[in-house]
Amino acid sequence: MPRSAPRYDPVIDRLVSELDDPSESMAEICRRVAQRAQALGLTRPSLVHLRTLVRAERDRREAERDRREALREVVLDAATKSIAGLVPDPYTIIERLSEPGHTDT
Repeated sequence: MPRSAPRYDPVIDRLVSELDDPSESMAEICRRVAQRAQALGLTRPSLVHLRTLVRAERDRREAERDRREALREVVLDAATKSIAGLVPDPYTIIERLSEPGHTDT
């Protein structure tokens, strides 16, 4: 009896990460990944599976951008206070870094 769904090679995840370009449609990225996977001799992933992987990759990148921007704001605030001759409160900095979106998870 065949399996209900193929197990894709982890290379597929790397291909999605490498080939994803947010300025391109998800359909185009899925075509590129599927073609590259097939050229590598891997099972051609389904469109549904690829769309899920592309969406997850785009969400991951957006969350990383948001995290970096929030971190940049905390550092800029501390630097601005330091330049103005004020001493930034380390407890406030730690608290701001502990807020959701600042953790490395």
